[in-house]
Amino acid sequence: MGTVKAGGQWLLGESNEMGRKTVKLTKIVVCHVLLALLLSACSESEQSAGPGDVAADFWQAMELGDRARAEQLVVPGSLDGSTMNFEAEGNRIDSISFAEAMASADMAAVPTTMEGVFNERPVKFSFDTRLVPVEGEWKVDFNTTSTGMMGAMLKQAMSTFGEVMVEGVGQAMTDIGSALSESADVLAESLREGFEQGASGLSQGLDSASDALRASQEHSPPLTLAARVSGEIKGSPVQLVASEWGNTLAIYQGDGWGFNPSILLFLFLPEAELPVDRVIAVADDDSSFGHPHVHYRWRDSEGELQTTVLTGGYNLQLSFGKAVDGRVDGSIRFDVPGEDTRLQGEFSIRVD
Repeated sequence: MGTVKAGGQWLLGESNEMGRKTVKLTKIVVCHVLLALLLSACSESEQSAGPGDVAADFWQAMELGDRARAEQLVVPGSLDGSTMNFEAEGNRIDSISFAEAMASADMAAVPTTMEGVFNERPVKFSFDTRLVPVEGEWKVDFNTTSTGMMGAMLKQAMSTFGEVMVEGVGQAMTDIGSALSESADVLAESLREGFEQGASGLSQGLDSASDALRASQEHSPPLTLAARVSGEIKGSPVQLVASEWGNTLAIYQGDGWGFNPSILLFLFLPEAELPVDRVIAVADDDSSFGHPHVHYRWRDSEGELQTTVLTGGYNLQLSFGKAVDGRVDGSIRFDVPGEDTRLQGEFSIRVD
């Protein structure tokens, strides 16, 4: 009996020891699995940052003066030489808001609106934060973005600071007339000098804009031409009066496609090809790949801007004529079966 008891104790001890080893191994395996999942989630989070998130992160860094963080979020080198400073005396940014990003495989645009005070006067201007993929991650193309921002700032400044310019910038206004036919540097310098006399709060922004204009020969924003496209989007009547080409075809109301009823078409043309002398036709029952992605915006019954994105299920007849001195005239017919969305008309774009 004693031997059996001893044997039973030995067997029980071995079982307990094996159980403890099994528990330890299980804990180790579970810890490794959890760690791997955590690292994978972090990696996916970093890799999946969309253009809207990157744009918001970038402008927050700029607003806080975090230059190091901002440089991590832009195309390498595109922030070099910029003197943009939201904290300059007389300037204040109260809010920066973003609309839904429009993205293709090689470009994204995030409609951006800034509100604040310059020289004790309220201002509000809108532009596109442009992004491109760099090694699989979205980065802000600051050269193109700042050029568009410069144009929006000057447009706002010309209307908001009218009284100030009458008082202190008479000579600068004369200079602007002649500078329009000269280089972008001369124009920017003339504007900078004029605003320093009558609106010193803009001087920092204009210095930065001068740098942006110098780079605009390589990174110029799209030029806007007239369009005559009418119809309805989601049952809401629209009259689209402007069009532009900047790797996408945008036709819209108002002063920009980002915050107005509009249609934006990503054509996915081969690299270096332009929308010239060609016809693009898509039927709603065509299930093949490679069709244009269509983004269209309209205002609902409460006046809120809504967006729809289609990669198929629509009818499109898009014609581009020959380029004449860099200008291309075209026509569009677009409708979505089963939906009160149909547009038709003519447009013009610059491709030079």
